[in-house]
Amino acid sequence: MSRRVNGDRAEGAAADPIDLRELRSCTAARLRRAARRVSQLYDDALEPAGVTIAQFGLLAQLEGSLAQSTTGIALGELAERMTTDPTTLTRNLRPLEARGLLRTAPDTQDRRVRRIRITPTGRAALRAAIPLWRRAQAQVEGALGSGDVGTLRALLERTAAASF
Repeated sequence: MSRRVNGDRAEGAAADPIDLRELRSCTAARLRRAARRVSQLYDDALEPAGVTIAQFGLLAQLEGSLAQSTTGIALGELAERMTTDPTTLTRNLRPLEARGLLRTAPDTQDRRVRRIRITPTGRAALRAAIPLWRRAQAQVEGALGSGDVGTLRALLERTAAASF
């Protein structure tokens, strides 16, 4: 009879063997590795424009939000769109704000809400980055093939929308 400590078997007790093949097939690890590699490719491509792929995505979201409101987008709404928490988003916005690419201000109706807006300088940076992004995009699509890119996008969207 093995003694349990905090729900686990006590030291020295027989444990289930570790199957390294099973661990190597971890979906999360594979997705993270692929995401790092693709992010690296985009970051390298966007370097001449002075933005990372994460910053490019933020600027693109801010540009898109102008169609809905000229006063900018609420921090919470942007965090939701970017699938991140407001604290992380605030940390990611700081360098862009310091460079004058975006502006944050309290909401005129609710001072507790911060609104973020792309600036003309941010719009110019986004415009300069788009051709570089397109080249990186084409490089990824070329490496994967057009049929696989569509399948990958569909799988990624389905995964992002899944409730686990």
